Amino acid sequence: MRGHEENYSYLCAALRARAARFYTWEELSSLARGGFESLKSEFLEGRYSESYRSQLLSSLSSPLRKIELAIMFEITRRLRSAHLKAQGEPHELMSVVLSQADLHNFRIILRRFASKGSHQEQEYLWHLYGDLPRKFFKNLWESDSITMARERIYLFGNPRGAILDSALAVLQTSKNLILAERELILNYIGYYETSISRFPNKNGAIVKEYLGRLVDLWNLNLWLKQRIGAEESRSSADYLPGGAWINPKDLSNAKVITDVIRWTPWYKAVRTKTFNSTMEFQWHIQREFWRWQISLFRKDPLGFEVPFGYIAKALAEWSNLNIIAIGTAFRLNPDKIIGRLIPIK
Repeated sequence: MRGHEENYSYLCAALRARAARFYTWEELSSLARGGFESLKSEFLEGRYSESYRSQLLSSLSSPLRKIELAIMFEITRRLRSAHLKAQGEPHELMSVVLSQADLHNFRIILRRFASKGSHQEQEYLWHLYGDLPRKFFKNLWESDSITMARERIYLFGNPRGAILDSALAVLQTSKNLILAERELILNYIGYYETSISRFPNKNGAIVKEYLGRLVDLWNLNLWLKQRIGAEESRSSADYLPGGAWINPKDLSNAKVITDVIRWTPWYKAVRTKTFNSTMEFQWHIQREFWRWQISLFRKDPLGFEVPFGYIAKALAEWSNLNIIAIGTAFRLNPDKIIGRLIPIK
């Protein structure tokens, strides 16, 4: 879409109309309280019926797997369709935000090779709204070693593969997942910063802040892992540069995490709460990241806020429906299921 004029007016109007298809908070809560059989009925007759019915012909998948596949196919379809509607600047900026699919899959590949236990036989449900196809990730998933995976990346010939290749090289030599993830995110940010630099305006600034917040999240999680003495963090990793709100120097000197985030947007996630575990703290920080992205959807009706917020709404729905599907399938307490959902109100 390079060379085309930007089409924010048309794109934003189309995405605002499409957003009506997402479940409301009240509807999600009702699904969580309705049980697994009720959820299957909703998928059979509701907004995901086309994707769900295509899975019913398969005898190889469990009922839960069929729902998970239906969610994946439907959200992927919506995001790809939205991206195709964009031209010029919004298309380029959406490409950067949608590349989080590739980053998500890269991290799964890294963890697959870092795992000391037996590997999952069933193929992972890849996020496929980014630039790289399922075939690329499937081939890496089925590789017998890091060396084989790196050879397959080279043979595939996509320059984005180099982002993962350098991280796999670090994992191969260090056997340390944290160091490998640091390399992965550092190269991912560096790769896409070039794309953003072509748009020195408030739309480009939104995507720049998004990448900066990814760095903040990684640095905050590293601080927590180092403080609790996680095995992976014994080989010291440096904080990543380029965060949106967190100064790595302040973080390295901090004894209490709230001292670092107090004057930043991250403080909204923790200012009125107490936490029983580091995992609970991490979850609230992650939810704040989602809340910020979703909130932008209604900020500027003719700016990049709309496609950016639309992407966040779609991915939040994917996560929330998966949480509900798994929770109801295992008959968890509905209030606990709802408590794990990403806020969309």
